[in-house]
Amino acid sequence: MQAAIELGTELGEEGLTMRGIAARLGVSATALYQHFEGKASILRAIRFHGLTLMNKALSPAFELAEPVDQVRQSALLYINFARSNPWLYSLLFEGEQVDFHSLTENERAAIFYSQNAVRAAFQAGTEQGKLRADIDLQTAPFLMWAANHGLAMLMITGRISEKHPGFPVHSEAEFISSFVESEIRGFVPRPS
Repeated sequence: MQAAIELGTELGEEGLTMRGIAARLGVSATALYQHFEGKASILRAIRFHGLTLMNKALSPAFELAEPVDQVRQSALLYINFARSNPWLYSLLFEGEQVDFHSLTENERAAIFYSQNAVRAAFQAGTEQGKLRADIDLQTAPFLMWAANHGLAMLMITGRISEKHPGFPVHSEAEFISSFVESEIRGFVPRPS
């Protein structure tokens, strides 16, 4: 998987070939075909490996004690994962639609890990009075994901950067932090 991710990162999906992966591994393409039916099966395996990597990157957020901190930190880690792994991140969210009926239990767990953890953080936050009581617990995690995904895509495609000629930001790290804090402000109770 690592060799395929490195090759995809360097050459894009078009450059990710069975021969190229085999050459990187120092094996024949025939040997690779003994493990994968073709490029589509490798891409599927890369996507699930990528989800595992992303979930691992996000998991420290859900170990925090405070639900608001969990939501905040998961957003920051998510955006930074995308920025650190632009090709892999794009592969995770573009292209092929997932047939949920054909997934194994482990694959379903990988797909829904962060969504379920963020939803649990929202629920705990509302129960503890640290997040607004009127939050729709089904919609709020999707709202966060849509906003964070949008920012991540804009940043990895260079549309928001310190060097963009039309929309420069002073500091990308500060912009991300400010963006996430703006999201959080929309979910916390307003002072009376």
